[in-house]
Amino acid sequence: MFRRKMEWISASEVAEYAYCPVAWYQGRMGMRPAGHMRREMRDGREMHRAAGASLSRSHQLERFSGILRIAGGLMMLLSVIGWFVHE
Repeated sequence: MFRRKMEWISASEVAEYAYCPVAWYQGRMGMRPAGHMRREMRDGREMHRAAGASLSRSHQLERFSGILRIAGGLMMLLSVIGWFVHE
């Protein structure tokens, strides 16, 4: 059987992988972008920025929907209490 050398991965590498697996892999393999890759890297950064903005907006909408669910639940509770009081 072949034995593999155990390699450690730091927490910052995990964060880098979570951000962009391609950039993590290229860095791990010692690949550095050539001059002609600068445009592609700029485009990649812009795509990551747009994805992050979309995710942030999604989180905001999720929080807002939670507030609306709580408000709706409270309104239902108050209407049931009002129904019992006026019976």
